[in-house]
Amino acid sequence: MDFSVSDEEVEGWAKAHGLAELTHREDARLAIGCSRGDPAALTSFDQQYTPIITVTARRFGDADFVSEVCQLVRQKLLVAQTGAGPAIKEYGGRGQLAKYVQAVAVRTALNLLQANKRHTPLQGDEALLETPSGADDPELASIKLRYRTEFKEAFAAAMASLDDTSRNALRLHHLDGLTLANLGALYAWSVPTASRRLAAARASLLAATRTIMSDRLRLNPSELDSVLRLIESRLSVEFPKG
Repeated sequence: MDFSVSDEEVEGWAKAHGLAELTHREDARLAIGCSRGDPAALTSFDQQYTPIITVTARRFGDADFVSEVCQLVRQKLLVAQTGAGPAIKEYGGRGQLAKYVQAVAVRTALNLLQANKRHTPLQGDEALLETPSGADDPELASIKLRYRTEFKEAFAAAMASLDDTSRNALRLHHLDGLTLANLGALYAWSVPTASRRLAAARASLLAATRTIMSDRLRLNPSELDSVLRLIESRLSVEFPKG
């Protein structure tokens, strides 16, 4: 980075945010540069984080929506507001700046959807089934291949059966990588509450998938359990029996 932020400034930043030691010093250094409007720091921010904001916003809407979210996030984080500095000052260096920016982008997108009363569904639920797990065995792979279309349709229907908050929390956690703390900040949950809400959403998803696939496919109990193990391996939860 071609802008100057001294070690003393970084230490002062950490102290101001209640940290004895910074884990992400370079992220904090960039945040400091951006907070005081350093042109080189702002350029570096745009180069590093605009792609992250874009990818995050793309899950919520079309190109115009993405452009609007990018503009709002940049304005919120980097432009001083009336009576206050830019919001990037709130970043304290506890976690990666990329995750902080992503959480702001998600919050901005959801707020914009609500404000505009748009209800475009998030895309990419199938990716929940395609994330590497290392748990697939030959039997499972064979069943997945044989019933691939039905499997995806049942999973999509099960996702659609969840309430909006549960559905979005699963997507944000498993696809976008938001931590429990990120989800807590987004939905005003404590970390334990976020954990419980995710566990309940996973259990509901698996139960709904089991019911739908049992109704639509002539699978014996062993095959049905094998199919559900695929989802369970992706979401790291126990699926209900019977």
